[in-house]
Amino acid sequence: MIADVTDENSLIELNAGSYDTAVVAIGRNVEATMLATLQLRELGVKKVWAKALTNQHHRILERLGATRIIAPEFEMGVRISQELNYPMVHDYLGLDDDYFIVDFHTTEDLVDKTIGEVINGEPVEALVVKRMKEAHPHPDHTWKIRKGDRIVLGGQLEDLRDLVNRL
Repeated sequence: MIADVTDENSLIELNAGSYDTAVVAIGRNVEATMLATLQLRELGVKKVWAKALTNQHHRILERLGATRIIAPEFEMGVRISQELNYPMVHDYLGLDDDYFIVDFHTTEDLVDKTIGEVINGEPVEALVVKRMKEAHPHPDHTWKIRKGDRIVLGGQLEDLRDLVNRL
């Protein structure tokens, strides 16, 4: 189906007001993104995810009622920066502004150490050890690390940074 989502009549014809969620990602057309977001919210769509191109665009989308704003270029820049600064980190997920889950590769220095020795009193929690193709949830502090293991930790951002920098 093809429709002009900046035209309120098109959205009404699509019965957009009955949708639980709508995603607005209209390339680089800032005006179209703003119009579609506003009209979807006015039609009663509860969740509107919208793509922002700049900080100002982000602020406007917030005021227009977007419930989630995505800035892919910015988010990818942050991800690449983290990867360059912390090469042992395989992946990470921010659950809020300060609590993260980090999946990192173990180094030779960590082989034969226990999870307890690696964490060494930091207020972080070992959530999973990935060994070969198997995931081992909630490893205790006596779990011995082998070559090739990946450890998934959860904790406050600063505590995780301190730990990874120490390793």
